[in-house]
Amino acid sequence: MDSLERMEREPIIKLIISFSLPGVAGTLANSLYNIVDRIFVGKIVGTEGLAAISVCFPIMLLGVSLCLLIGLGSAPLIAIALGEEDRERAERVLGQACGALLLLGGLIFLVGRANLDFVLRLSGAGPAVLPMAREYLRIVLLGFPISLLGFGLNFCLRAEGRPGFAMGTQVLGALVNILLDALFIYKLKMGVIGAAWGTVLAQAVSAAWVFSFYLLRRGILRIRLRAITPDMRLLRRIGALGLSSCLAELSFTLLIVLFNQTLRRYGGDLAVSAIGIFTGWDSLLFLPAIGIGDAVQTLFGYNWGAGRPERVLDSLKWALALTSGYFALSSLGVRLFIDPMMRCFTSDPELLSLAAEGMLISYSAVVFSGIALVTSNFFQGLGKARLSLFLTLHRQFLLLIPPILILPPLLGVRGVWFCFPVVDLGGGVLALFMLVRYCKKLGLLSYNNGVLEGHRSSEVFEG
Repeated sequence: MDSLERMEREPIIKLIISFSLPGVAGTLANSLYNIVDRIFVGKIVGTEGLAAISVCFPIMLLGVSLCLLIGLGSAPLIAIALGEEDRERAERVLGQACGALLLLGGLIFLVGRANLDFVLRLSGAGPAVLPMAREYLRIVLLGFPISLLGFGLNFCLRAEGRPGFAMGTQVLGALVNILLDALFIYKLKMGVIGAAWGTVLAQAVSAAWVFSFYLLRRGILRIRLRAITPDMRLLRRIGALGLSSCLAELSFTLLIVLFNQTLRRYGGDLAVSAIGIFTGWDSLLFLPAIGIGDAVQTLFGYNWGAGRPERVLDSLKWALALTSGYFALSSLGVRLFIDPMMRCFTSDPELLSLAAEGMLISYSAVVFSGIALVTSNFFQGLGKARLSLFLTLHRQFLLLIPPILILPPLLGVRGVWFCFPVVDLGGGVLALFMLVRYCKKLGLLSYNNGVLEGHRSSEVFEG
């Protein structure tokens, strides 16, 4: 049974597990780029080195947000086209994704290199941290075009039912990064420069592995030069579908910038190092749920395109259960193992105390965030870009920005950490309301023999 037949016929729970596990492993591997650099730098270079990488993190998140814009915008279009057995249209989407990712990566490199100090100061770099942060970011920016291409195309691999290969891409990059960090930072004593080169070279290896999939014709689709020629109408559809995830990541980027600036104001460079430890673990702990959401989004798109709403509904139920269960377990794990988690990065008692308190507060309501995550994937998978965007704007801007502006002046450093549970709880309630209401509107809760009257999945290509 090939990958497309599996998406249409296999039991939903078996399919979600088989698709999600590679996605979870892949996203875990991808998060190791971040956390491994911080562990090596925090232990060997010290607090200032950790702060230097922390102030570069928003620029890294900007690259991730653009990958999500193109990758998650392309994936549902590819999945729906394959569900309708339209391979040519799917390859056209793939080609547009390749061109857009390379272009956006090049733009970040050029703009970032031209405004290096301004960007780093905006991200919270003080005089003591700026020189090391400049060295690190100057090198990392070199790899942006290739890293965006490699990371973004992973979503396209999953869309054609190859999550295992996508996972292998990210695991390979993470392993190379660990080996190079050990060589450059520990053995050769290259400090943050070694961390930067380790990241760039590992991302290049990962991108080469992705390209080998298409160049050696291992899958259903091909990258064709004629498909890379810009198609503005299709690019607008890709952008519309990926915009909500992009804005979610951009809003998190803005949050980290505000965090860095606010924490530096109230706690100095030590507090900036604390947010570096938190975001390192946050990337590791949060991304498995994103992996589940990305995997099930493919099932939403394919089965919606194939006219099987009962499988869409089953996928939705299981995705909500899996993400909520995962967040409950991860929250418990944080409380049980908070001390050894923090000691992975530092042995400084003051920094340990500050980072541990922040982590515990931030994860106090994380279980509710699974609802918002799956709901966004659900809307994207069905091609409902406006609903996904609406949810993202309200959750990530209206619920996020006011707390970061109000709470820190009242509570100091603790006020920064309390922003997370406010957003998680409010966003979960809003997402649940939207999800139930839209499922009723679509008739997913009362379909007839697996067929929805008036169902026409190709409308997502038409806007």
